[in-house]
Amino acid sequence: MRFAVRRGLIAANPCALLTIDEIKSLADKSSVAVGVPRSLPDVRHVGCDYMWGTGTRRVKLAIDVTDPSLMFPGLSPDQVKQRILESVRAGTYDDVIPEVGDAAVFRPDSVVYASATAIVKGRILQLHLDGLYARGEKDHLTGLLKAAASRM
Repeated sequence: MRFAVRRGLIAANPCALLTIDEIKSLADKSSVAVGVPRSLPDVRHVGCDYMWGTGTRRVKLAIDVTDPSLMFPGLSPDQVKQRILESVRAGTYDDVIPEVGDAAVFRPDSVVYASATAIVKGRILQLHLDGLYARGEKDHLTGLLKAAASRM
């Protein structure tokens, strides 16, 4: 799948970047609802949200594709790549993810929130996992990032 800029818009279906079966590998066989697309075309941003579980076991996976100029206004592609890679903090669970796009990182901000970010074909692809033990899902989240990046 390609994301094309048309008159400043990102044209795509972000829910097509991952299959329900791929997400179920992360969801521990829970029932995963069909993704709910989000779009802010005027600001060149699209997304898709998946949810499963209930109560304290509720988990949300968000896929976001954004124009880099929204996150890093005025920076060149090389500077954006450098900023992404520099976001990895020493002495934490943060890590660089090799072989995904131009640059990719895994960053768990807490036990219950983690994200994987990549620069792929001139766009920023992010997967955000919000739920119990998110920090421990690095391998799953990284695998999903690779799968989504391969479909862009």
